[in-house]
Amino acid sequence: MRIMEYGDPNDPVILLIHGFESPYVVWDDYVARYQESYRVLVPILPGHDPQEKSEFRSFELCAKEIEDFCISKSIDCVHAVYGMSMGGVLAAVLWKNGRLSFEKIVLESSPLLPFGDLAIKVMTKQYIAITRKARQRDKKVLQNAVRSMVPEEKLDVFLELLDNISDTTIENYLQAVGRFHLPADLPDAQLVYFYGGKLSEVFFRKVARYLRKHYKNVTTVCLNGKGHCEDALLHPKERIRQLEMYII
Repeated sequence: MRIMEYGDPNDPVILLIHGFESPYVVWDDYVARYQESYRVLVPILPGHDPQEKSEFRSFELCAKEIEDFCISKSIDCVHAVYGMSMGGVLAAVLWKNGRLSFEKIVLESSPLLPFGDLAIKVMTKQYIAITRKARQRDKKVLQNAVRSMVPEEKLDVFLELLDNISDTTIENYLQAVGRFHLPADLPDAQLVYFYGGKLSEVFFRKVARYLRKHYKNVTTVCLNGKGHCEDALLHPKERIRQLEMYII
């Protein structure tokens, strides 16, 4: 796993973790904003590096790589972690492990409760089919991607990612995500959970309720009229503006 590093090594650390089939370059605007005052770390998760092929095996192994990297750089405390969608699951594993401490944990539409085996099976089949069509540069799939997953100027990097991600890695990710269950007793931290207001975000409303029930120091924010990580992916300057009160 490559971990990109930006900013002054002496500044507090912000960790940005991208979502499933989301290229690390979606963080460009965030890096430009935060590296002025923070040391920014951006891991490129297995299967998501446009420069090399790698296989995802487990979130535990990914967490260990990030933890070992941070410890090797004398980082034991992270000022803030922002995990987008699936990236929030990895952020939660890091939080659960306790090898690093976190002052602020910001998650957006992260699936922190199990889907169930049927949903995992259906989603795996859908993602593999869509990914294969994207590799063939299917026009409709590319149009949908620009509308919901990646800005048009980053489409080339997105397609390079999809060219490299294997069917096995897709299966492994969805198995791991679909069976993840956030424990109800993790160490205290300032926790913020964003989720969309559209009908398609109903599962993440359930996650928000779970967090409110089990965590005292939590703020849940419903983004009315928004789809899955819509502003975070497609309108980053708007999301950065909204994040200011929670991360800075």
